[in-house]
Amino acid sequence: MEETEENFSLDALAAKAEAGDVEAQYELGWRHALGMEVELDDDVAVEWLQQAAAAGHMLAQNNLGARHFSGDGVEQDLLQAYRFFFQAANQGDRKAGKNLDAVARQLSEADLDSLRAEMGTPD
Repeated sequence: MEETEENFSLDALAAKAEAGDVEAQYELGWRHALGMEVELDDDVAVEWLQQAAAAGHMLAQNNLGARHFSGDGVEQDLLQAYRFFFQAANQGDRKAGKNLDAVARQLSEADLDSLRAEMGTPD
């Protein structure tokens, strides 16, 4: 079977992601989330996005925040959505800042106080 350029690039991307390349992890997660050149697979998408987010990738953090906010591919969890949006917003992601505000409006004051203490932010 002949290797196509597309397969080679996906194989190369996967190899980079496996080796810890954060951009490749995000890209692979994003591709699986959309079904772009790979099979649409939320489980695989979330796995790669989590790895990239844990390494500090702000777009992966915002994406995971959105998934936890909506319940897309993960269990809906507004507290976890807040955490991911906060991390991304703290790196300058303006969309994550808006998302953070939206999720904060849906949380109780007690939850917000707890999250702010956890994140080390003032009230």
